[in-house]
Amino acid sequence: MISQNVQQWVAVQTFRTAEFETASVWFTYVSFGGKRDVLDVTAYLQGVGRLPTADRDLVAHALNEMIDDCGLPMDGAHYSSMDVADMSGYGDNLRRLILDPDRYRFDRPAATAPHGISCNGRGVDDTAEREAEAEDRRCRALYATGLLDTGAEARFDRITQRARQHFGVKSASIALIAEDRQFIKSVVGPIGKDLPRETALCARTIEASRTLIITDASTDPEYRNHPLVVDGPHVRFYAGHPIETVDGWRIGTLCLIDDRPRAFNEDEARDLRRMVLDVQIEIWLGSTK
Repeated sequence: MISQNVQQWVAVQTFRTAEFETASVWFTYVSFGGKRDVLDVTAYLQGVGRLPTADRDLVAHALNEMIDDCGLPMDGAHYSSMDVADMSGYGDNLRRLILDPDRYRFDRPAATAPHGISCNGRGVDDTAEREAEAEDRRCRALYATGLLDTGAEARFDRITQRARQHFGVKSASIALIAEDRQFIKSVVGPIGKDLPRETALCARTIEASRTLIITDASTDPEYRNHPLVVDGPHVRFYAGHPIETVDGWRIGTLCLIDDRPRAFNEDEARDLRRMVLDVQIEIWLGSTK
């Protein structure tokens, strides 16, 4: 089995690479017995909506059928399990994914372990202990990606360059949050550098699975006295969304920064989440160079 996130995000990547029309994918999906409406399938292929396992497999099958019909020389979309892939007839056309976090042998339970259960299976009543354990797992997941050891990479620089141009901001960066520091993996523009974790705005972003938006930090009660706002680089606008590992640990952010206030609407927030999706696909599938 592959996780729901991985299956969806590989489907999104396949959909984008093939440049199919959403309506065509939906029509093919329905022809295989799919019952969801076009809006549900569209949201799924845009990375902003979820589908049950059976529907995810039907969307994958629709994509693979269309790739085959068009004779496109590309990898197909993955199914939820190898059994389903084998039955589909397209199993041999799928790129092998090596995404199982257990390959890192951390001797820890899955991310879906019940809240309050420690690594050794004993109950954990103390909130601080639970939080410390979760942070240890999160940092291990970050180290396991190898991103802190590889320096700047063109595959990430392309995304930050695209983000800066698309949103028209002074800087865009990919930041990784370790135990006590923020490490910049990629930055385009003058704002963005390694910082102590307690100073980094991106450290606040990874606290929840949501987009953190600050339209004018100088007037925001929570951030107006922040060192990055009061002193250089005089941050005014910030928008960041967490980057997650395959098993759901928030290890960093893709963020936009400007020294001037600006609005940020829901369409822009959706576009930022889509770019985060591109970052995650790069991390999960690894460099091809």
